[in-house]
Amino acid sequence: MATITNYTTLQSTIADYLNRADLTAQIPTFIQLAEADFNTRLRTREMIVRAEAQSSNEFVQLPADWLEAINLHIIDGAQPLRFVTLDEADYINKQQIFTNVAAYSLMNGAIELIPAPGADIDIEMIYYGKITPLSSEVATNWLLTKAPDVYLYGSLMHAQPFLMDDQRMPIFASLYNSRIEALNEESMKSTHSGSPLVARTRRVY
Repeated sequence: MATITNYTTLQSTIADYLNRADLTAQIPTFIQLAEADFNTRLRTREMIVRAEAQSSNEFVQLPADWLEAINLHIIDGAQPLRFVTLDEADYINKQQIFTNVAAYSLMNGAIELIPAPGADIDIEMIYYGKITPLSSEVATNWLLTKAPDVYLYGSLMHAQPFLMDDQRMPIFASLYNSRIEALNEESMKSTHSGSPLVARTRRVY
């Protein structure tokens, strides 16, 4: 059995575990479904992204890899923007509680600045970004390098509808869930123990 180092060896290892020639074509789908689950359940320091964008009136388009906000603020601004619900945003705007941008909400794939700025402004976003999906063009990513077993067991979990009564499935599920929890816990400990956060930085237009 090959060591898992990239997309190709991951697929071959999954095939070895499945031992089903009729499922070979389904393996990329199993991996894709596992990645969707990672993006739902994992929140680690490696997923933190720092990006800048300029607003268009009161709206800023969400980055394509956006999962969850950590911190948003106006560049050169003193305070981070506070998240409010759409109902709260509507109330703030109607009551004219603030004269300058003080909060934000999320709607239709965009950030809504509240209240609307008088001119376009630059925003810095720190957020959890999606894990770069593996493909024939993207052979590896940080998660496959750090925890290839998470990819393996996550993919096998999504093969369950085809494997039916395979007695190994509870074992795969237990290993997968424990590793997801361990990765989240490791990240939380390192974040709160003084280790510096490293965020990928890019410009969003």
